Amino acid sequence: MTLIRKIIVLLFFALCISLSVCAQGEFADDREASKYNVNQFGAKVNTNGFGLMYTFAQRVNYKLRRNYEVEYDYVKSLKEVKVINTYFSSYMTNVKRFVFGKDNSVHNIRLGYGYNWMIFDKRDKNSVSIHLQANAGFSFAFEKPLYYEMVDSVTVVENTASYYYSPHKFSDYYSGNVYDIITKSPFSKGLDEIKVRPGNYIKLDFSFDFAQNAMLVSAIEVGAIFDFYYWPVTIMYDQPHNFMWSMYLAYQFGRKYNPNINRDYRREQRKARD
Repeated sequence: MTLIRKIIVLLFFALCISLSVCAQGEFADDREASKYNVNQFGAKVNTNGFGLMYTFAQRVNYKLRRNYEVEYDYVKSLKEVKVINTYFSSYMTNVKRFVFGKDNSVHNIRLGYGYNWMIFDKRDKNSVSIHLQANAGFSFAFEKPLYYEMVDSVTVVENTASYYYSPHKFSDYYSGNVYDIITKSPFSKGLDEIKVRPGNYIKLDFSFDFAQNAMLVSAIEVGAIFDFYYWPVTIMYDQPHNFMWSMYLAYQFGRKYNPNINRDYRREQRKARD
């Protein structure tokens, strides 16, 4: 799916949720506690990969929450296309698909701080509250070099070719010393060569919370993330980037709790509600 198609799908999904808040319903008779903290967990799909997230939030006032977040993303390039070497797959059992031209496997961790503003509350029962969120912080991209099993010598005996191969980085493909890529090497190859690329990020998003229980969170989140790296991050061969951005769609779930009540009492309350 192209980037434009993914953006259209995300925006259409957000629009459908926004329109649902216009429906009239029964007046909500439960309200959030005057003071609470929130533990939220989530999973997301990005236009350049996928990831997981955790958010700890503190309520400042009725409309405002303070966020502390940790995110993990597996980052892909929009140019990635998986192929298979059909010549070797016909008689070798360990031939797997690989991304031609991919230099590094990139994993990103973000640590951030920000705010959540409620712009539409749950006035009707079973309605949706809408929140605007802005977060910023540190981004750490981990580059793990990818290796490929490449042919580096061939012997022919009685019209039968024997191929000898060993792990190589993709840059060796253009060196003139390697003839062909057979398959990808095991993931463990290159773990001792991981490089960290620090940077900063900014994230803006809209969150649509449709949980029926006022002390629970069940939300769809749509937003954009902008990463700025001090040193370039390279996914595809010879294509470094100091700036990367993506749009994402996430689902988050969690529970609100009064921090002034001890943990045992909160556990008893949850059991009673369940």
